[in-house]
Amino acid sequence: MKLIAMMCNQPQRLVAALAPVRAALQAPPPVSRWGLGYVQGGDVLLVRTPRASTTAIDLAAPLSEIKTDCMIAQAVRDGTLGGTDNTPPFRFRRWMYAQTGMLEVTQELPELAPRLLEQIPEYLRRNIKGRTCSELIFHLFLSMLHDEGNIDDPNLPPVATRRALAATLRVVTVELEKLGRTGENAVVFGNVALSNGRSMVVAHPDPSSEPLRLRRLWVTNERGEPERGPDAFRGVLFVTASDNGTNPPANENGFEDVFSRHTVLVSRDLQVTLADLAP
Repeated sequence: MKLIAMMCNQPQRLVAALAPVRAALQAPPPVSRWGLGYVQGGDVLLVRTPRASTTAIDLAAPLSEIKTDCMIAQAVRDGTLGGTDNTPPFRFRRWMYAQTGMLEVTQELPELAPRLLEQIPEYLRRNIKGRTCSELIFHLFLSMLHDEGNIDDPNLPPVATRRALAATLRVVTVELEKLGRTGENAVVFGNVALSNGRSMVVAHPDPSSEPLRLRRLWVTNERGEPERGPDAFRGVLFVTASDNGTNPPANENGFEDVFSRHTVLVSRDLQVTLADLAP
């Protein structure tokens, strides 16, 4: 699977900032379905394509027509589940969520879904449209925010988001352990990206999942140097590695590895902080 996420301060210049790394935003074929969530006018909007493709998908292509300062996109490479409702990212009010692992777990481990559903309030259950495990995990995360009274706080600190995500993954881990999915039978969580449009948290909780890399975004001036000053473009990009040679090179062209069991917190003013996943 391929996951990208981005925040910036000048949406109208985003395409120029992404140009040097455009190859890293390609999802290799075959792609069974893909989607993009973005913020516009304070609302989270979705573009989801459940149709399969035998050619590479440029996950950043819609950004040439869509102006947004916050987005998450994901391509699913294979799997039995299809349809728009099973296509990430997933949305609830101002929140959007994508996860590269556990999409199909409800198919191979049907006992897990009821265990997670019973911990999700009824009003959140009504928002669950598909049959993927990652959508259930998203709503379990929302339940954690609900319990703290934070689900509708537009200025929720990224630290609080990280804390709720860590608590969510702990609950899922406990339920998987009860079902004997540990050791060689363990389920891969994958990488997680979530945002409320004002801030973003991207996590690499599982050392077994594909690498996660980040890159600061900038626009160069006429001398080929990154712009500086208060009016300069600023942004941050997250990309998961793929297996077809389009990986963003680690420690090259500005990409940095995100360590396993760590999160990256991006604040509203685009301050980037690396932190342990555990609170």
